[in-house]
Amino acid sequence: MNQVRAAIVRHLALHPEGVTSGQITRELSATYQTIFRHLQDLEEQGIVASDAGEQRHGQRVIYTLNKAARDKALADYAKYLDGR
Repeated sequence: MNQVRAAIVRHLALHPEGVTSGQITRELSATYQTIFRHLQDLEEQGIVASDAGEQRHGQRVIYTLNKAARDKALADYAKYLDGR
């Protein structure tokens, strides 16, 4: 897993109430574009959920971790590494 994605997932795990992309950006000292791109990818995979609909312009979006999806992704990755 990419280090930035791992840091995002860890940050969300430490903040189960959810956080904004801006809060993650400040905490991880990364660019907003980098964090937002990774959040979009993680959301598409179902590992991250947001409270926003399709229209996000001008909204304060809260992101949370879907622990069940994270755990499944980790299990699938372990199977892959084991050659299964």
